[in-house]
Amino acid sequence: MYRMKKFVWTAIVMLGMVASDINAQCMVLSFDDVKPSRMKISASDFREMEGQDFPIDTLQYIGPEAINFVLLGDGYTATQQSKFMSAARNLYNKLFQKKPMNKYRRWFNLYTIKVISNESGISHPGVLKDGEYVCPEGSSMPIKTVDTYFGVHFDSYNTHRLLCPDNSSRIYDLLKAIMPDYQMVGIICNTSEYGGAGGSYLTCSTHENASEIFIHEFGHTFASLADEYYAGDGYLGEHKNQTANNNSKTIKWKHWWGLENVGAFPIGGSDKGNKYYKPVNGTCEMEYLNKEFCPVCREALIEELHDRVKVIAEYEPADKNVTWDDEELKFRITRYFKGTGNQVEFKWSLDGTTLEEEKTDSLVLRYDAIDAVTTHTVRVKANEVNTYVKDPKHASNHTSTVNWRIKPGEVVGVEAFSYDDFSVQAVGGGLLLKSERPHALTIYNLLGRKVAHVNVCGEEMVKLPEGIYIVDGKKMLIKR
Repeated sequence: MYRMKKFVWTAIVMLGMVASDINAQCMVLSFDDVKPSRMKISASDFREMEGQDFPIDTLQYIGPEAINFVLLGDGYTATQQSKFMSAARNLYNKLFQKKPMNKYRRWFNLYTIKVISNESGISHPGVLKDGEYVCPEGSSMPIKTVDTYFGVHFDSYNTHRLLCPDNSSRIYDLLKAIMPDYQMVGIICNTSEYGGAGGSYLTCSTHENASEIFIHEFGHTFASLADEYYAGDGYLGEHKNQTANNNSKTIKWKHWWGLENVGAFPIGGSDKGNKYYKPVNGTCEMEYLNKEFCPVCREALIEELHDRVKVIAEYEPADKNVTWDDEELKFRITRYFKGTGNQVEFKWSLDGTTLEEEKTDSLVLRYDAIDAVTTHTVRVKANEVNTYVKDPKHASNHTSTVNWRIKPGEVVGVEAFSYDDFSVQAVGGGLLLKSERPHALTIYNLLGRKVAHVNVCGEEMVKLPEGIYIVDGKKMLIKR
């Protein structure tokens, strides 16, 4: 469930049944730290080598900024691919009906890759005992070997419900060739027997509780959530929803303490287990199936979403180096991510000073409102406002930011020019005009707008703010 080296997690997920039924309905989870092989091959060459097409179906595409989640199938023959697709759609739909994921479906690109196995079903190899292979947990499922693409099988690590492939590198080789930009992967196993696993990827059977198994495994695989029940001393540690600290003032979920029944409840099961704590007792999806994620787990899922997806997706100008070329500059966030029903707060600043009046998704700067001669920086910060998040560190850690650098127009300023009887000189605060005889003069700003008209005879000072002006066809740079 967590990605720990050479470590297998065997866990029982409570289904809300009577105690005598719990052991018969166990859910086994694993850590899988097998790294992808070094094989590099093109998609076309991989397809030719493997002798099948591996067609990709796009069930939902949001954009390149979204998380690429792909489901594969094992134990589905060529004639069973519609069955695989039906299972995939159902699991996706159920996941995005569970809080908080019901707000975040549109943060994902959802795919399937059809993988053809030679035979239908999933292997149940058993373990060798007294000269024969038997199920380590006494399942009535027949002992058999099925020729499937990934070789997923029961009885891994002497635990019947643990569904693992013979060789994880085959998963990564396929993804590297067919969909190298994947970020989250699951394998649907063509068996109605109860089972699954989690870690670097998740596996899930098509048992009647498949959707809940899938959601529980998603919590482990996507957000590294711990189980909130005792699975052995070796599985106790400091995790997002598990800790040895039960001090309400310093516990990692202190911002939730006392809300929605959150506290510090012993995991139990052993002396060590009594010294480790979970946020709630018996009401979280990470302890029992058919529950909701507890507030701490909800927040952890959203933290992971914000780690992977930036709130700001697209903005204008697209080029972050901006040159003054109009009377005003417009900045706008054209597309951003937010959970359904949530809001996004924008904070704009100019050269580090917050523009308190600008809290929308756009900003307009006028040429005559700021110094358009020097370089400036415009920044916008965007933060999703979410009632599921209470940790104050979340907003600062997961705020999307865009910076623009504003440069003056590409103009070489002329500080003085003269004719036989007329001269113009830029001085602090304006232009000093000198003429031996009457001379009519119009002064324009760089945008072509008239800013002054004077009749000069002798010497005259025209006060103007800093900027670039056009005087008698010449460009003048005024600085204070």
